[in-house]
Amino acid sequence: MGPKLTEKNSDLKILASVLKDVIDEIQEFSSCQSVSIRLHKGGDFPYFLHNGFPDFFISKENSLNVRDKEGVIVLDLDGTPFVECMCGNVLKSRFNPKYPYFTRDGAFWTNNTTLLLEGLTKKERQEIGKTRNTCHDCGYESVALIPIHAEGTIIGLIQMNDPRENMFTHRKIQKYQSLADHVGALVLNPLGFHEKTGKISNPMPTLKKAQR
Repeated sequence: MGPKLTEKNSDLKILASVLKDVIDEIQEFSSCQSVSIRLHKGGDFPYFLHNGFPDFFISKENSLNVRDKEGVIVLDLDGTPFVECMCGNVLKSRFNPKYPYFTRDGAFWTNNTTLLLEGLTKKERQEIGKTRNTCHDCGYESVALIPIHAEGTIIGLIQMNDPRENMFTHRKIQKYQSLADHVGALVLNPLGFHEKTGKISNPMPTLKKAQR
């Protein structure tokens, strides 16, 4: 079993406040139009916070679970609910680091979804599995999905989307990964983090350096 996320209302309020600061800072330093954070909840990874995404996008993409014709949730090989699309691949570590759009830490990123989808080989499509392609269909060319690790488990991800091309570099993705792992620690103990620092200030210099 993985780490247990907080369910206390008081902790959730603190967490929401802290993660809002994270999203605001990421948007400022990345210049991405849309940023969100997914967190594990009941076998799914719905959006915990988001900014810049249209309502219809959030409504359509909020759940990553797959249901059969009878409406029953499809299970993965390990008995947990299956989560699909590229977000599901990142959240479940279904990736091949040999492909340029994946990092060794399991993050996904592309500066041009149109060219990426057009250039995928049959083998790549088989490995990646079914994708919804909603990001591309909604006009997002630059997309980054950064896994949030905590105690050796992925508990969520940070998503960055923008309709412009070339919003990311490998160095920036590495910085976002460092931030995401810091976020993982505070998600598990938001009250302790809040009492210790008062705000999410420690990881922000990494984003500033990434812009240089």
